[in-house]
Amino acid sequence: MPDLPQTFDAIAHQFSGQFVVYAEHMATGEVIEYGIPHPMETASVIKLPIMITAMKQVEEGTLSLDQLVTMESSDIVAGSGVLQNLSEGLRLSLRDVMMLMITVSDNTATNMVVRLVGLEPINAFMAALGAHDTVIKKPIDFTLPPPIGLSTPKDLVTLLRGIYHRTLVSAKASEWMWDVLTRQQYNTVLARSLPYHLLEEGDDEPATIVIGSKSGSVEGVRNDAGIFTTPWGDYAVAIMSEGCQDLRFHVDNEAHRILPAVSRAVLEHFAPKALTDSD
Repeated sequence: MPDLPQTFDAIAHQFSGQFVVYAEHMATGEVIEYGIPHPMETASVIKLPIMITAMKQVEEGTLSLDQLVTMESSDIVAGSGVLQNLSEGLRLSLRDVMMLMITVSDNTATNMVVRLVGLEPINAFMAALGAHDTVIKKPIDFTLPPPIGLSTPKDLVTLLRGIYHRTLVSAKASEWMWDVLTRQQYNTVLARSLPYHLLEEGDDEPATIVIGSKSGSVEGVRNDAGIFTTPWGDYAVAIMSEGCQDLRFHVDNEAHRILPAVSRAVLEHFAPKALTDSD
């Protein structure tokens, strides 16, 4: 098996920016760490803490997944998602708004949820969960200076661990959040370099490897954090990067070409048979 730090060093040598990795095996507790940990721009990965806090308020009865949320002009923002192209005044259930926020990283949907939940409750709940470096700074508004939010890979894995063990907010809420994360459509880092047949669903059969994740990108930043369930063991991993000189929002952005090798190396470490049986 290749030496993991050396593998990460080789990947870092190819990359114009810097990346930090934190991963944890859900059964053994083994941890992988690489890079200098520090609070980093989350980009759309902040939508994970937003969803978690909204589900806390749902469990408390302050919000309901069935309540209708009206899209207001102040919510509408460019970038990822589809709601910006629809009519102001549109009403959707909170359930559907959060589904859009995660699965297609809809920025307008995110602002709708933040308006209901509030910035301070998100930050307070993250601190209570032990994710002390995770902070949302503002709704998504590209006219205001960055960052949207800050976090660390370790904090993100802390949150994902709770979802995996069905202990975050409640078992029911954790199960719902896991299901939403598995529907996420931007598989630009964690899944990109993995053998496709391992990720392909069969007839009424789940994929061999199921990933529930949330990615995020702004100029110079590409992040991805998720849970891998595999026949060889389950784990959570978060990769955060900054300083990439390729500022394009393009499928072949430098980070999208290089950082998937980090995810593959983590899989090879935790579940080597996944790749040896595939190659």
